[in-house]
Amino acid sequence: MGNALSGNDTLNRFVTYHLPAILYAALIIAVSSIPDLKTPKIIDFQFDKVIHFLEYALLAFLAYRSFTHLGVNITRNTAFLLSALFVGGFAVIDEIYQRTVPGRDSAIGDLSMDLAGAALVLILLWHRGKSRN
Repeated sequence: MGNALSGNDTLNRFVTYHLPAILYAALIIAVSSIPDLKTPKIIDFQFDKVIHFLEYALLAFLAYRSFTHLGVNITRNTAFLLSALFVGGFAVIDEIYQRTVPGRDSAIGDLSMDLAGAALVLILLWHRGKSRN
């Protein structure tokens, strides 16, 4: 039992690395559940696209951080792949879910910005980890 984490270590790891990603994903779903949510349109600039980009960039960061601290010897490549699959799948499910919320819809442009924000952050994190090795 020399390498086993104590209950406190396991809880601390969960709260520090995994809970933020879980809570943030729940927040995304909560906001997606708000009927008739509109974002301001500023001089023909679609502000909601920036929000989508930033929203999923942060989710990608939190997911990558979580996957790199699973408590096993996970490689940077595996954490990258798991994060990309999770965030990409989550973005698709979120857009589909929004179709079921009154006054909301889904758009390929929104999904594209979700994926672009996530991809940028994951690529930057992957390269950062690569340069550290």
